[in-house]
This record gives sequence, structure tokens and C-alpha cells, in this order.
Amino acid sequence: MRKAKAPVTFECSHPESSIQYQGSWGLKPTGLGATLCEIMIKVLHIHTLPIVSGSGINTFLSMQGMDRNLYKVELACAPGGRLIPLVQENQMEVRAFKNMVQPLHPYKDALALLDLIAFLKKNLYHIVHTHNSKAGFLGRLAAKLAGVPVIVHTVHGFAFHDEEPLWRQMLFRNLERLGSRWCDRMIFISQPLIDWALKDHIVGEEKIAKIYSGIQLDKFHPVTSEEKDRIRSKWALKKEEAVVGIVSKLWEGKGHTVLIEAFKLLKEKIKDAKLVIVGEGYLYDELFKMVDNNGLRESVLFTGFQMDVSEIIATFDVAVLPSFFEGMGRVILEAMAMEKPVVASRVGGIPDLIDQDINGLLVHPGDVTELADALEKVLSDNGLARKLGREGRKRIKDQFSADVMVQSIEMLYRELLARKGIAVAT
Repeated sequence: MRKAKAPVTFECSHPESSIQYQGSWGLKPTGLGATLCEIMIKVLHIHTLPIVSGSGINTFLSMQGMDRNLYKVELACAPGGRLIPLVQENQMEVRAFKNMVQPLHPYKDALALLDLIAFLKKNLYHIVHTHNSKAGFLGRLAAKLAGVPVIVHTVHGFAFHDEEPLWRQMLFRNLERLGSRWCDRMIFISQPLIDWALKDHIVGEEKIAKIYSGIQLDKFHPVTSEEKDRIRSKWALKKEEAVVGIVSKLWEGKGHTVLIEAFKLLKEKIKDAKLVIVGEGYLYDELFKMVDNNGLRESVLFTGFQMDVSEIIATFDVAVLPSFFEGMGRVILEAMAMEKPVVASRVGGIPDLIDQDINGLLVHPGDVTELADALEKVLSDNGLARKLGREGRKRIKDQFSADVMVQSIEMLYRELLARKGIAVAT
């Protein structure tokens, strides 16, 4: 039977230092007789845009849940955005990089890469954890060149899909393949994303970890009918109205125009239907004009950005996400946790959450009639709606809590750090 290896230990150069460095990252093991240093692990999360979105909240919860006695966690991102004060209010530092931008911009992207390399060489993080495509590519490359011991990337979705031009698909697919070489592990938030990555030869199985995106179950929970009516009154929503709700950035790909067209068909059959659109983004003017042109102004409510989405979800009779591509769809998790029936597109990681006719309904992306019919089916059958809601809550409770997500990430950190000879205190 093979003997277990003794843990690698390091000699502290100062009582308050975390670990002894030689050069930049030359950690020197001193053998079994050395005193073990209980090191404070420095983690930098890199997320391009500091917006409160699915991947943004996933990043925030991944940071917030770590033990502050063991981990010093910081965020690197573009300046501005609602995610920054949220992180700072929870006593975590934010490092803003002015050249970090969302669209492809060769000049600024090169400057951002150089900025990140210099910053990482100066600050000596144990772990760099990147999120999404742009931050994932630049962050992983910068961390590799700076000699960061552990590099982790979370795939919330890919920057290409089948509906895009072939050149763009090929470009981003190859960039993802390159990026996978520069990290120790890639976290995927759903099984369909893993299947996609393997099919397109983006990463090998040995680097894959599946960790579902988690939510705060104590915040997203069912409410009583009295509470639902009370919250509705705040938004001038009537008790008898059939409320369809979407929570999403007002960006391309989320399916808002398809939803508005489907809602117009739904109104022909359910006269008291109301559509609530929660979120902000560059499509607002276009969507508002579309609603107006279709004579739906009195039946559609734009709430703008809402920090507490649990309250507005409480007003829904059915939650909908008609996206054309989606890594998972965080709002689906949140709505299901609140026992709301869900109708969503059969794309990306969504089928990993929804079993057809058991805890939700799946529709083909872009199919206006199918979406309208699915919404009518739920709104016209209270028994079905209750069943979908109950089963949805049960599914989320079992696998999608933020606590489980953080524990899984922390276990992964420990494993990867140990491989680099860095011990974490227990």
C-alpha cells in the first residue's frame, strides 16, 4: 500500500508574513521539520464589466462566501457599474482597469493586458479566477505571464453561438482553445456547456470541473398570497391580473422582442395579462417603441434596474426567459426557488435546469407562437402552475445553493494550491 505524502511546509521569513518568497513566486519547501505557515491566500477575480448580472452575481457570491480568515479576495474589472459598490459594501477591494472594455478593441485590449501583467507581478496573488470570455482571455494570459501559481476560469457561456457569422464563431472558438492552455482548471456552470466545450475541442476533460451557479436560498423563497398582493400594489399591479415577468439585461440575445410579440398573441386569449420587464440596457428605447407600436403600453411595465429582484419576482404568475443563448440563466434559478413556474428557451444550460412538464416548460428560441402557447398553458391551469413551482423549488434546494457553490470552489482552490506546494490553513 502506497504511503501518503507528508504535507509540504514552508519557512516563514517574518512572524506576520504569509509565506517566504524567493524572487517572485519561488516558494521553497524546507522539509518535514519546518514550521507550517498558515498563509492568507490572495485571490483576484477578474470580470470585465462590473454589472449586476448573472455572471456578476455569481462572481460576487463566489467572493463573498469565502472564509475571510483564510482568503483575501479582490475584484478586478472596468471602472463604473453597480457591482463595484456591492463588492465594496461587503468589505472587499475593487481594482479598476480603465482599458478593460467589453467589445473587441485591439488597442485597449493590449493596454489592459499590459496593465494586468504589471499589476499581478507587483501584487503576488496565489490565485487568479477569471470570468467570461474577454476577462477570461486577457486575465488568464496575464496571470500565466506574471507567474501566478493557480489560474482558474469560470465559463458562464461562450461568446459565440450558431446564429453568428462563421468568422466570429471561428475566432472566439480558437481564442477559447488558447485560453484553456493558460489555466489549471475551468469551471462550467452547466452540463450542456461542458458538452459544447468538448464537442468544439475547447478543453480536455482533465481540466473540467462542474460547479453549478448558486443562489441565496434564504433570500429567494416562496411568499404568501397576501405578501404577493401587497408587493403588487406597490407596482400598481392588480390582484386578478395574470403577470408574466422577465428579469434580464435589455441586450441582444435575451429574446425581448420575441417575448413582446408572444405577449401580444397571449393578450388575445387572456385579456387581463400583464407583462413586467425588469432590467436596463441599450435596447430600452427600441423595446419601449415596439410596445407602443403594438398598442401594449397599458399592459407592459418597464421597472428599470432593481437590486432586489426577489421582491419583483414575487409579483409574477410565471417567469420567462426566451434567450437565444444562455450559460444557465440565473433568473430561472431565482424564480424556481420562489416556486414560480418557468417558461424558457431550450438553449445552453437551461435544459440542465428544466425537465419538460415537470418543473417548467421549454420552447424553441425565436418561436413566437410556441412561447405564447406555453405561457397560456401555465396561466390557464392553476394546478399545473403550482406543480411546476413546487418541483422547481425542490430542484433548486437540492443542488443550487450559494453555500454549496462556494464550498465546491474552495475545495477546488485547495486541491490546485496543494499541487503547487501551497498549504491552506484549516
